[in-house]
Amino acid sequence: KLVGFTRGETEYVISAVPLGGYVKMEGMIGEEIVEPLEGKASAPRPPSSRDFDQKPLWARFLVIIAGVAMNLVFAVAAFSVVASSTGINVPVVASVTEGMPAEAAGLETGDVIVEVDGRRAVDFSDVQRSLQNRAGEPVEVKVERGEETLAYTITPDPVKLFDELSGDSVVVGHIGVTFSVATSVNRSLGFGAAVGEGFRQTGYWAAEIGRFVGRIFSGRDSASELGGPIAIGQLSGQFARAGLIPFLAFMAIISVNLAVLNLLPIPVLDGGHLLFLVVEGVRGRAVSVEQRIRLTQVGMLFVLGLMVLAIANDIIRLVT
Repeated sequence: KLVGFTRGETEYVISAVPLGGYVKMEGMIGEEIVEPLEGKASAPRPPSSRDFDQKPLWARFLVIIAGVAMNLVFAVAAFSVVASSTGINVPVVASVTEGMPAEAAGLETGDVIVEVDGRRAVDFSDVQRSLQNRAGEPVEVKVERGEETLAYTITPDPVKLFDELSGDSVVVGHIGVTFSVATSVNRSLGFGAAVGEGFRQTGYWAAEIGRFVGRIFSGRDSASELGGPIAIGQLSGQFARAGLIPFLAFMAIISVNLAVLNLLPIPVLDGGHLLFLVVEGVRGRAVSVEQRIRLTQVGMLFVLGLMVLAIANDIIRLVT
């Protein structure tokens, strides 16, 4: 503890090691695991009807899910402001590169790409993001050409690019089309449409981050792509210099990251607590205190190991 104050029955604290923010509930079994990290240990106390673990299942569920929900609410609000401020650049093909898959399939300058692999393409960033992970795989691309809607099957070529975050070369899919703000159609959005775009972007990033986590655990992506607080600080500075709207979009993506990672079913994280509640709801009784403490200890070791890996990645990127 560096500084802190008490208001009512709640103590607010800023600690020396920035391992993240959290709320410790009175009488929540398993929270004693983190007390040595805080430099203190609570004296044994008798159970109370006000304790967190004595509350109804639905009330505990709402408390645990509240943090994740607010991360997502912030992301929707931030993406909505971004969409309202910038509008949408309709993905109109500015040029088709000779000898690339798009030309071979029959795409032409002026085509409007409306769908990629079954996903609606609202702006040209949607097209790029949908294709980059599909190198060497057939993808259905739908375009509007005049009054017609045409469908093409295109296999993106694998192209190596340098990724500043991971410090490695990564392979992404390219079909050989370019988009230009100068030639695209910018569509402004009203309040309702901007909020809808906020929900859509939040859903997209949540799914994309979930897929990335899956690829890390399955070994399809390298753990060197994980970034820690140093990487976040560097990227925050870059986006802040780019202006308020890019920085707000970056903050929204970070907020979605926090929501998705917090939902991982790892004790210590919100997802682990939710898993305990689900088990309790299914079998009609809570997981024993001893089991929760043991699993929380394992979860704490896993999370600390993940943080060490992310910070090590940051340092390696700085010195290489």
